Amino acid sequence: MTKSKKFYLLDIKKYFFLLIISNFFSIFLLGDTTSLNLGLISLQSLIYCLNGYLFIFFIFYEMISSYLDLYGLTLNFLLLVFSNPRDLNFNFNLYIFLKNLNYFLFFILNLFFLIYYLRILNLLKSLLKKRFILLIFFGFIIFLSFFLKKFHSNHFDLISNRIINKIDLISKGNILRDDNWYIVVRNSLNYPHEKSNSINFSFEDKFNNFENPENIYIIINESYPNFKDNEIKDKLFSALTSNLNQTKVLKFKKNWNKNYSTQGSEMELFCDNKGSWIDFKKDLNFFLKKNDCWINKFYNRHNIFIHSYKKQGFGRSRYFNKEDPFFKESFFKEDLVNLNYSTCNKNDYYIGICENEIINKLLFEIKKIDKKKLVIYLTVENHIPINFDYNKTLHCENYILNLHPQFCALFNNQLKFNYELNKFIKKLNKNDLLVFFSDTPPLFTKRDRIHFEDYVDVIFFQKDLPDTKIE
Repeated sequence: MTKSKKFYLLDIKKYFFLLIISNFFSIFLLGDTTSLNLGLISLQSLIYCLNGYLFIFFIFYEMISSYLDLYGLTLNFLLLVFSNPRDLNFNFNLYIFLKNLNYFLFFILNLFFLIYYLRILNLLKSLLKKRFILLIFFGFIIFLSFFLKKFHSNHFDLISNRIINKIDLISKGNILRDDNWYIVVRNSLNYPHEKSNSINFSFEDKFNNFENPENIYIIINESYPNFKDNEIKDKLFSALTSNLNQTKVLKFKKNWNKNYSTQGSEMELFCDNKGSWIDFKKDLNFFLKKNDCWINKFYNRHNIFIHSYKKQGFGRSRYFNKEDPFFKESFFKEDLVNLNYSTCNKNDYYIGICENEIINKLLFEIKKIDKKKLVIYLTVENHIPINFDYNKTLHCENYILNLHPQFCALFNNQLKFNYELNKFIKKLNKNDLLVFFSDTPPLFTKRDRIHFEDYVDVIFFQKDLPDTKIE
């Protein structure tokens, strides 16, 4: 056979080898992703296993998509990551990578088996001829099963239940499945940013219901733990709203931004669903003017931006790169450290200024400024994983809070924050408006996120507001 014929003819043996190993490693290492809830054999692998280069591209793509699927993000999130390489928190990204190392192993093992497929095939042929080795192999599997059953019954039950559920799924005719990359692409196309708000919410519409508020304070809370459990939810809400005399409290719901996470929340606050990420990433003033954003009506106020973390975090220094920026003043971690504010290591990877000091000191100092103000304050304290002390007394009587140590720590952090913010709300001046909402739900995997609402609450507080109907 000539080289030209070899190039054009399909290597059947290699094709079925890649088909088997790619689907085997998917079942073995990607079992907690959406794809494996659909069937057994990847429909797309029937195509990309035809060629080695296609195979490498799509298993790498599958690895990336599995991470996105795990945290409920879309492909657009990659644009945020790749457009801010210098601003990313390396340690936190490494934590996410290692926490789900099985996805990376999926790529490495597939790559290894592709490169050495002839040697592996020859080795398998020789092993199959030796019955003694096969008996040892099956004996090891049986021994491992008994060992897990006796000493690690929880893991054994988890694995056996997955196998039973998979057999049941296949027996019902669910043989073929879509890869995670295909599912993520399809969701990104079907649920673009402009159409993602299944809950009809507009910052502009809601603010239009408040006539010329004196001072406006907007607090974007890092990863607010909006538990589904009513008891936990009520405790957090009560801490925030207790004893608020002559204060109108209005609560709305909105979807969180699965494209750009926290930056997406800021983008929506400034301009609802108008504008592109590319423009927002370049320059805030240009973005606001180009899209005629609703928040421009507050341009002539004394606008202040506060963030308890670093200014370079996702390039927020661009908010101030014009001669006449929208924000007239800013306070970031660097600024507040110079003003003798303390840092609190409430989480492992985003150590910022203590939020209680910002609420109890900085906000009250800003409150004294004799100008109409718009203050936007972005917290960072609740960024997971939360750093907590087992020796301290934590209020975790509820069953849900004991399912995961992070749930308990997150709840207690938020409870304390809500109590502190409640004190500031009580001191608002007449006709002051405070808006409180979360950037995203906590960044848990979808297995743990089942205990949290997949939307965020937006709560408006206004002092001495007459009884008006808010739509």
